[in-house]
Amino acid sequence: MIEILDDLDVLTRPDVDPHDLSLGGVRFGSKAADTVARDRVIEVTLSPIVHRRRGGTDLESEYYGENGDRLSLETVVDNAVGGEGIVHFAGKFSCKIIEGTVIGFAMYGGERGLLAHFGYLRSREEFLEVFGTPDLVEESIDCGELMGYRHFYRASEKQVFWDSWDDRVGWLNLGDFEGNTR
Repeated sequence: MIEILDDLDVLTRPDVDPHDLSLGGVRFGSKAADTVARDRVIEVTLSPIVHRRRGGTDLESEYYGENGDRLSLETVVDNAVGGEGIVHFAGKFSCKIIEGTVIGFAMYGGERGLLAHFGYLRSREEFLEVFGTPDLVEESIDCGELMGYRHFYRASEKQVFWDSWDDRVGWLNLGDFEGNTR
């Protein structure tokens, strides 16, 4: 088992098997209840018990259930870990959980998160030299402007977004996310 936090360069391998990885001590494919340190979770998204969420930059998230009652972070984390949701940690990384099993990892936050490790890559050409040739590339265009490129590496069930505006790796995900099929 390779801990991503100890070897971020493992993310450059186009054929790394997510099942051989852990992120922040959470093993890919494990039962989340056994590996997610609940006290380290700072936010939860896509939880089915949350019908309204309020939060934002520098704001602690608030969660509300179907009847409008406020839910504690602990309640929402327990539900996600035992069922489904995305649990977020400081350091700008997350774990996706379905049916209590960890099925995906996501890293984001360009210059402030884990991906700052790849800050030495200053062009898409340098990015491709380090990460290798993807199986598929999609342009991301918003309002007629090229925002960047989504690079799909099928063997590793990985997507990496090259941010064309900031010339950096903007986000990376592994596992069961849209487009990550073998």
